[in-house]
Amino acid sequence: MGRKKGTAKSGETKVKTPKRKILFVCTGNTCRSPMAQFLMKDRLRKLRKLSKFDVTSAGLDVHDTEMTSEARQVLTDLNVKLTAFKPTPLTPEAVDKADLVVCMTDRHRKAIVTIMEHTTKKVFSASQFTGEEIMDPFGMGRMAYEDTASQLGRLVDAIIDKELNSMQDNH
Repeated sequence: MGRKKGTAKSGETKVKTPKRKILFVCTGNTCRSPMAQFLMKDRLRKLRKLSKFDVTSAGLDVHDTEMTSEARQVLTDLNVKLTAFKPTPLTPEAVDKADLVVCMTDRHRKAIVTIMEHTTKKVFSASQFTGEEIMDPFGMGRMAYEDTASQLGRLVDAIIDKELNSMQDNH
C-alpha cells in the first residue's frame, strides 16, 4: 500500500517554513509602495513562489483612502493582478513583524531607523538594492508613473534575486 499523497514517511516531520514578510514603505502608500507590493506579488506568482512570501505596504504619512488612479492604471496596463487595497499607516508593529522593510528613499529609511534603532539590520532603501531611489510620481502625470513602475520592476527583481538566493543558501 502506498502512502497518501502529501503525507510524510514514518519518522519524518514536515516542518512548514514561515512566510518571509516583506514590507514596502513610501510616504502616502498611494503610489510607489502599493505598486511595488503588487509588482512583487505578480513576479512571485509567475515564479510560483508567492506562497513563500507575505508582501504588504504602508506609508509614513497616510491621508488618502485609495491607490491613485494612475498607479492602478499603469499596473493594469502591465497585466498585474490587482486586489482590494487601502492605504495603511506604518506602525511599529508592522516593522517588527516584517523580515525585510524596503523604503522608496533613504529619507524614509532614516525616518524608521531613527525611531526604531533595533531595526537597522532589516530596513533598507531602494537604492541599496538598485543604486537608485524611487521617485515620487504623485501629481506628475502618467509618464512619471510609467517611469516609477520601471524603477520598481528593477527593485522587485533585485529583491527577488536576493531573497530566492538566500532561501537556497538556507537549505
